Amino acid sequence: MTIDHDVSNESEQNLRKYRLIEETFPPDHLWSIQITWRDPAKHGIGHQIMVEEGYAWPGTVAVASDSHSNIYGGVGCFDTAIVRSDAASVLATSTIFWQVPPIAKITFTGILPPGVTGKDAIIALCFLLKSDVLNMCVEFTGSEQTLASIPISERLTIANMTTEWGALSGLFPVDDTLISWYHARATIAAMSDSPTKDRINHKRIDELLESPLAADPGATYAKEFYLNLSTLSPFVAGPNSVKVANPVAKLETQDIAIDRAYLLSCTNGRSTDLAAAARVFREAGTDGKPAKVHPRVKFYLAPASMAEQRMAEEAGDWQGLLKEGEVGISASNRNYKGRMGSPKALCYLASPEVVAASALKGQIASPGWYLKPEGVEKVIVGEGTGDFVVDKARSIEDGSEKIIGEMESMISAAEGAAEEAASPTAA
Repeated sequence: MTIDHDVSNESEQNLRKYRLIEETFPPDHLWSIQITWRDPAKHGIGHQIMVEEGYAWPGTVAVASDSHSNIYGGVGCFDTAIVRSDAASVLATSTIFWQVPPIAKITFTGILPPGVTGKDAIIALCFLLKSDVLNMCVEFTGSEQTLASIPISERLTIANMTTEWGALSGLFPVDDTLISWYHARATIAAMSDSPTKDRINHKRIDELLESPLAADPGATYAKEFYLNLSTLSPFVAGPNSVKVANPVAKLETQDIAIDRAYLLSCTNGRSTDLAAAARVFREAGTDGKPAKVHPRVKFYLAPASMAEQRMAEEAGDWQGLLKEGEVGISASNRNYKGRMGSPKALCYLASPEVVAASALKGQIASPGWYLKPEGVEKVIVGEGTGDFVVDKARSIEDGSEKIIGEMESMISAAEGAAEEAASPTAA
């Protein structure tokens, strides 16, 4: 069992709550499933612990009573959220029943340009495709080169926010990028003699390659879309909705002042996110000293786990709520009215880099890392796989099948009418 997002709260009231949970579910009780407790206070957000300690594993199925359980799909683990009554049923019976939902295939093409992140990709999908994958399971795919441009930390962000997109899950493939990421973590676990080595080790990783999980050739989907990553730029969602978004370059011209900035949560609280924000501060500084947060802005930081904080500390990258009328920008995953305080406040979502740059300037801003590819004027997204030849061939094939089907129906109807006319009339 892992704990919720309030893990940094060491107040006696919160610690008492965690002790009560542990007393209610003692590991030595005869449960229908094995219960492993993680150290509650400050150990880490549940989703992050499940991934970094190897409980959510590629090619397996997991469930959790939190809507952002979709995040496990970033490491090839199929997961979907369940309600608390279903969670109680799992604890009692170790089984769960699903109705298989429709599947939507999202093909990524191109590569992420410098200065563009997974957060920008998922914000763009939420904005451009709205509710097209509502109550569907999403399968992300793309060429080896395309997927190699999406680091695992960015895949976790994308999978996490498929919840905001309306999907039941968001699954990435088990590819070379993921295998390399796991091998690196296995080496660290072995060298540090971490208990994690029982779950993340080279033997177990090699077993993933023996029977890789992949869709069948010619598999059909309820819907298919593609997104050309090369055409993306840094995006900001809001205010107060992920279905409203604009390029940060457009918002920079509007001088939207902010009061608070947040770099935290299971979406963007990893060491890579903290490193990106730290780089923004360093590059904006002078005389070798990092720049200061704008005097009007309150900047909140919290790691996704203690392990991620330690990595940020070793790299030198680690050194609230909105009130009525205030404006905030956050690297978290939700910004509907009232989510972060007063319903009369405005909240935007963006990447860690944009959040850090905004905290520095006191208004929505970009660090200036984005390099616009030559010839790109808009985000390219559409139905199909993004491969014109394949999509055209499939369209012709589908059209032919439809015509043949209609002809067969017409023939059947005509034959039925002829047989009816030839039948003797009943006396």
